[in-house]
Amino acid sequence: MILNGSFPQLVNKTMFLGVGAQKSGTTWLSNYLAGHPEVYMSALKEMHFWGNRTSTANWPNSAFRKRLKRMQEQTHPDTRVVQLKSALRERLKMDGDIEKYVQYFDTRVQKQHAFGEISPAYCKLPLDEFELIKSHFPDIKVIFLMRNPTDRLWSQIRFSEDAETLEAMEQKIDTAFEKPVYLDRMDYVSTIRTIQSCFAPENIHFEFFERLFTPEAVDRVCNFLGVGSHPGEFSKKRNVSVKMPLQLSLRVEIVRKLEPQYAYVRDLFDGDIPLKWQNDLTALQNTL
Repeated sequence: MILNGSFPQLVNKTMFLGVGAQKSGTTWLSNYLAGHPEVYMSALKEMHFWGNRTSTANWPNSAFRKRLKRMQEQTHPDTRVVQLKSALRERLKMDGDIEKYVQYFDTRVQKQHAFGEISPAYCKLPLDEFELIKSHFPDIKVIFLMRNPTDRLWSQIRFSEDAETLEAMEQKIDTAFEKPVYLDRMDYVSTIRTIQSCFAPENIHFEFFERLFTPEAVDRVCNFLGVGSHPGEFSKKRNVSVKMPLQLSLRVEIVRKLEPQYAYVRDLFDGDIPLKWQNDLTALQNTL
């Protein structure tokens, strides 16, 4: 890490950045890392710093201000709530100042060996922004969680859209392929190519949502960050979308549209993808 001597707490520490994907277990992983004794995880999970350094006058600062106002209207003694309020205040003061971003961690990291944040929106950062990050943190480690493309998209739709019936929710599918907010998050190919062109292989960790909630998966994450193993709470998931079953014909149609994403990841991992991914590809082939 490039330090000017003003950030002693971060010397010889490992910084990491979670870059997505949305609805792929990032909140659960954030909470797991927050509970790890050797890791400092930002109390503000989605800092939205990178990619927004020149536009903070509007979003995301507007969202942070609203969130802080709601929290200030409530009295709550919980330590994590107090920490989150402090983090929101500092994030608002941060704007696009990289030194203040580093200082945010320097004032919080103590004896932990690794520190960082997870913002799923970072999956759409352009190469030059990743290069900027690397120029300030040459040894930064990047984590990218992936989920079955169809399940991930359907979960995002259910999480983001308002609909009272399954039929009304299903009607949102076609328009999802026309909206940047969905298109950017479903494009694993672009994200993977961008981070692989910027960071060394040993500094990138890929994990599948379907395999995340296991001791083996969290051990892989811990090994990647250079910290010891720590037990996880695998029965408790976070930010769960409203459960609505997706009818088979619609599922096959979504898989057809997302087939390049399935195929690219399958080839990248030499066919070692979760069973649900394989089943979707098989079902699609059976319709040809």
